[in-house]
Amino acid sequence: MSKLIRIVAFFTFSLCATAWAQAPAPVGLALAINNGEGVPLRLKAGQEFFVNIIDIREHLKTASDAGVAGLKRSALFAGLSWDGLRSEEEFVDLANPDGSFTRRRFYTGAAWMKQPSTFTITPLDAKGAATAKPVTIKLGRDATGKFTDSMFINRLRAIQWTYDCPSMATCAGAKAFEEEALFELRHAKLPADKLAMPGETAALQVRWSLQPARTMLIPVTFTSNAEYAYGYAIDIATLTPPQADGTYAPGTSLSFRLTQLDGTGKRLHPQGSLPTFNEFRDAKNESGLQYYRGFEEPAAAYYRRKHRERMLMAQIIGPVHQLQPIRSLVQLEDFLGSNVTQFVGRPERDGLYSEFQLFPPSNDLFGGAFDPKHAGWAAPVTDQFTFHVPNNAVPGTYYVTVKGRRVYLGEDIPASKTIAIQIGTTQRTEPRLTATKCSQCHKDGDGSALGLLLHGNDNLAACNGCHSPLSFEPDNEAYVRIHFIHSRSDRFAASKSRCASCHQEKSSIQRASKAACLSCHTGYPASHVKRSGPVRSIYVGGHAESFQSCAGSCHKSHAGSGF
Repeated sequence: MSKLIRIVAFFTFSLCATAWAQAPAPVGLALAINNGEGVPLRLKAGQEFFVNIIDIREHLKTASDAGVAGLKRSALFAGLSWDGLRSEEEFVDLANPDGSFTRRRFYTGAAWMKQPSTFTITPLDAKGAATAKPVTIKLGRDATGKFTDSMFINRLRAIQWTYDCPSMATCAGAKAFEEEALFELRHAKLPADKLAMPGETAALQVRWSLQPARTMLIPVTFTSNAEYAYGYAIDIATLTPPQADGTYAPGTSLSFRLTQLDGTGKRLHPQGSLPTFNEFRDAKNESGLQYYRGFEEPAAAYYRRKHRERMLMAQIIGPVHQLQPIRSLVQLEDFLGSNVTQFVGRPERDGLYSEFQLFPPSNDLFGGAFDPKHAGWAAPVTDQFTFHVPNNAVPGTYYVTVKGRRVYLGEDIPASKTIAIQIGTTQRTEPRLTATKCSQCHKDGDGSALGLLLHGNDNLAACNGCHSPLSFEPDNEAYVRIHFIHSRSDRFAASKSRCASCHQEKSSIQRASKAACLSCHTGYPASHVKRSGPVRSIYVGGHAESFQSCAGSCHKSHAGSGF
């Protein structure tokens, strides 16, 4: 090879290597379609993507109680088989403003939900010509060990809402119904399936293989001067100085500051403040920071769009060597009261201390929902939060965690941050968890790692404070949600009765309560109904009593538990 050729080859290789090194990593794209209409996407120009979320909703209002019969005739499902449909139902605990109640029926198991199918997504220009090769998203059967699908979470279901039931016992005379079908596909297992998005792309065409004649379009525009980068991270700074030995004494008020950052470390808000809730609602928050969306987007664990709830929240919990489920119920009145934070775990009551705060604070956030002028939603929001360690806090290591979500230029991702602090001792203590085997199923590389799911948090010791029992959200408690999801989903291949698949030891399954049992079981014997009342909640069985121990002598063993 001549010297000139070698020089040209060297520079060609160098330029290619430099371009490769500087190429931005593909970004997970979130797609949404509502009654066949795509929610417009505004994307960063010159970026490569992969499809990470697909949310499709088909819905209609009716005046008769016909289950989901109307959906069977809709454009998306016409001619498809609904054989095998099964359901469970419950009433929403909170009454509607007019004093009526809402019932929801959740449907799964229809033949079309279980049939393998695909979505084909093709970038198109303004004239309808393809601008890049299509990407195929596979919807496989919802079964562990048969992951032929493209997303780890693959939930297809239907829901009937009844909005004007006269009581929580009957919907007789009701006339306000809504039927909806949902596709919830999240956490791509194959991000290598890149979706190129050339600048001339004007829309994404989406076709479902079970209805190939129906085309759904998602409008696309680009920006070349995005203020922020893709990506999302959270940082926590401790503002209260520790004692000389680096610890904090019980009885101390501890202040912290949260900071939200893009993927390059750029701040997403000024130091000292966060967007108001009204700025979030009115889409005046250019950085994509998210707050609670439950007022407009009802959510239900496993069955409906928990990933779209998007709460920003901080908690403290500990000592971590005494971690256990929190049993005491937090009432709605607590959220609407004057306290900025909520005490959810007290040492004398729960064996540990835990406190959490919402952003905006719960009294502004939930108070605004009942305030016609939305004064709470216009209130300034600080990036600082203060927890109040009780005098009887047990010495040990405590975790402080902030979790949030960002939706920015087509990307919809969570993030969490946990820091450890020492209270009452310099001796670091380690978490003691009742269930520690999650990583045996939730693994890196297949979209199921805990660091990707939920809040982007793989620290199981940093959950129970935020996920404590709430009177108005029975599915919030950590073990309730875990039991419910794993008992309903065929992703979990082990026997549903084998507690040892997740639990560490027999003692951790021996405290009998409605919530512990009926978050997994769908019913109990007539003798239990006579003694404990009928099953009213598919998540916890009943109401406030569900989190209390039934009896010290009950259920010291569980058939097939593995212990």
